[in-house]
Amino acid sequence: MDAIIQYDKSEFHETSSGIKISKKSFIKGTEQINVSGRCIFFNDVILRGDLAKVSIGKYLVVHEKVTLKPSYSYGYTKESPTKKVIKFLPLMISDYVEIDSSSIIQATKIGTCTSIGKNCCISHRCIIGENSIILDDSILPPDTVVPANSVYGGRPAVYIAETPESTAIIQKQKLINFYKNFVPKS
Repeated sequence: MDAIIQYDKSEFHETSSGIKISKKSFIKGTEQINVSGRCIFFNDVILRGDLAKVSIGKYLVVHEKVTLKPSYSYGYTKESPTKKVIKFLPLMISDYVEIDSSSIIQATKIGTCTSIGKNCCISHRCIIGENSIILDDSILPPDTVVPANSVYGGRPAVYIAETPESTAIIQKQKLINFYKNFVPKS
């Protein structure tokens, strides 16, 4: 049986859809953030919805000191074809994703049943396929595409192995159990 994790109810907001957000987190631009429900945001999480739309699936666990920030690209306007402008891109995080502590995420898409380790930097416009694992202390350079069912690690992160076929089942069960066992102190 998985361990029960008790938290102080006075330190978290809980929504009617089961989203548990630490009061010590910084969330900006809530009108552009769509969360499916049953997610946990621990202390010191920064979530920037003021820059672009952020879509989050169910059973996301974001550990301490993680920054989730939409990526950007440079482009030109019709009015000034020589003047560069910054365009922020939507951030999409699918279901059953875990992002471990002190990581910085500026990807455009994180696939279902993905695990991102501690102290990772997922750079601008990265796309991470489903059932993937990014190992601790990894740096994904800008525009990296991590294929589905891959393990990436290193600085810069490179392909290391294929994930087992059971990855999706294990990740789903792990995060459902984590959520169920994350309960307020009596």
